[in-house]
Amino acid sequence: MRKISVFAFAMIFAACQSQSGENGSFGIYTADCEDVCYDEEMPVMASAKAAPMMRNSMAGGQLEDAVEQGVTQRKLIKNGSMTLVVDNLEQTRNDVVGLIEKHGGYVSNEQYSNWEHTSSYNLTVRIPCDNFDGFVAEVEAGKGKIESKSVYINDVTAEYIDLETRLNTKRSYLERYRQLLKSAKSVQEIVSIEDKIRMLEEEIDSTVGRLKYLTNQVEYSTLHLQIRHDDANFDPHHPDHGRGFWQRFSQSLSSGLRGLVDFAFFLVRIWPAWIIILLVFGAIRRAKRKNED
Repeated sequence: MRKISVFAFAMIFAACQSQSGENGSFGIYTADCEDVCYDEEMPVMASAKAAPMMRNSMAGGQLEDAVEQGVTQRKLIKNGSMTLVVDNLEQTRNDVVGLIEKHGGYVSNEQYSNWEHTSSYNLTVRIPCDNFDGFVAEVEAGKGKIESKSVYINDVTAEYIDLETRLNTKRSYLERYRQLLKSAKSVQEIVSIEDKIRMLEEEIDSTVGRLKYLTNQVEYSTLHLQIRHDDANFDPHHPDHGRGFWQRFSQSLSSGLRGLVDFAFFLVRIWPAWIIILLVFGAIRRAKRKNED
């Protein structure tokens, strides 16, 4: 009986050791499983933790640069002005118009002026941006003297991106308000939502118009071109230099009127001479009458 008890106790102890060993191996497996699960979730956790850091690192100018480089190319408005002095005004004007058509441009405004010593054409030329430099180079290579020239570039990339971002945001809000309008239950809600929709539509139209204007300015450059002809016989030291016909005519009329007034005052100023002349004239007439009698 005592042997059986000892044997039973030994069996129970062995079973406990075996269970303890199994639990130990299960504990190791559990730890491995946790490691594996953690490794699988690492990309998600890393992305979640890194997102704020990425936003912070791309704040300010870096974010704008990234948007400019990744979303759209730079938007540059290139304009200029030029003054060309020529001998043959009409021929040069026709040649320039031919160059404009050659480079795919057009004249948006043209004015002609003619003074005594100078005549000129003032053209506002719109040229595709890619052809602007070539057009200017051909005008310079033509006949005539370049009196002045300036080219200036305006970078509107930031404004363009800002407008596009605002436009997308407003369109998103507009769609949300339209969905809310479908589920509105009271007249007050409907009127309020419709006012929001109307305001958003007006803002969207204004933003779209501004984007179209900037796009046109970017795609077509503007050149203010003056083609001028100076009179070779013009004498800048002549007394009539700088005065037109009507100006000279009015000045001559005024001078003549002043001369007439001065002459009248001169006649009044010599009144003693008029008295003497009248006395002499009267004496002569009396003497002639006595001789006739």
